[in-house]
Amino acid sequence: MLLQRKKVSPALSEEAQLLYRSLKRLPQLDSFRNPVTRDLARKIQNAEWADTRKELDFSYDMSVQPMGGIDGIRMLTKGFREDGPVILYLHAGGFVCGSPESNAGAVLPLCHLTGGQAFGVRYRLAPEHPFPAAWNDATAYYKALLENIPEGKRVIAVGDSAGGNLLLSSLVRWRDEGIRLPDKAVLISPVLDGSASSDTMLTVQKHDPLIQNKGGTSISNLFRHYANGTDVNDPRISPLNADLSGLPPLMIQVGSREVLLGDSARLSQRAISAGNDVRLRVLDGMFHMFHLYWNLPETKAVYEDMANFALY
Repeated sequence: MLLQRKKVSPALSEEAQLLYRSLKRLPQLDSFRNPVTRDLARKIQNAEWADTRKELDFSYDMSVQPMGGIDGIRMLTKGFREDGPVILYLHAGGFVCGSPESNAGAVLPLCHLTGGQAFGVRYRLAPEHPFPAAWNDATAYYKALLENIPEGKRVIAVGDSAGGNLLLSSLVRWRDEGIRLPDKAVLISPVLDGSASSDTMLTVQKHDPLIQNKGGTSISNLFRHYANGTDVNDPRISPLNADLSGLPPLMIQVGSREVLLGDSARLSQRAISAGNDVRLRVLDGMFHMFHLYWNLPETKAVYEDMANFALY
């Protein structure tokens, strides 16, 4: 479904206004549920996300980097410095698609601006590997990563959409298990509530250019698919329900046109109430995963903000 008839605010950059006309809805869950269409849906969606890397105006390198028995990708840009931060990246994809390579455009700009290197986790996907497979993979990779970097090395964790869910639930787990926490964490448009009860699931659903939410049922069905019988309100699956005390400083970035805006707003409120340092950034008119579109002035601005947060 194209969005030619959607009204877009003139406050957005010309680049963003043009992009809105070409945006397509993300695939429905049924495409991934059906074994006949699953591989094709993954291939198409991953290719669309990977194609956004063509917008990057800096050179980069990606290489295979397994750790802790889990596959992963190491990412560097031309400006890599030995004293730059180590970045753990958990990719988007609704728990059912995506990869560190296809979604690399969401983390490579941070490498570029900080001189850091990123390690993207190729966690296992549902429905072949439902919860807790991805959750366990993230922890196994992170623990091995800590063992392979110098003690005291600055570590930044980044997760977008479903990767943001895995990151927040993992932060709670690492705190509880006494594992060293990242120095800072960035959550990009995280999906955090398996019951899909945020107000924006209803109020923004007709204005979100990418996510067909259908009154909250699309996202709640996605969570049930991922949970595979575990209660979707379990804090490991819906980390908004977790004890959020004792977490590292958090930056949350989300667009005002996302049905997931409410999840980010509620996370900010609850994490602040739990005593954490939290910075919520809401980008006017922006859509889910706009971070992949490096040509947008809005995208460049949020990565500058993210880099300053990561470094200082």
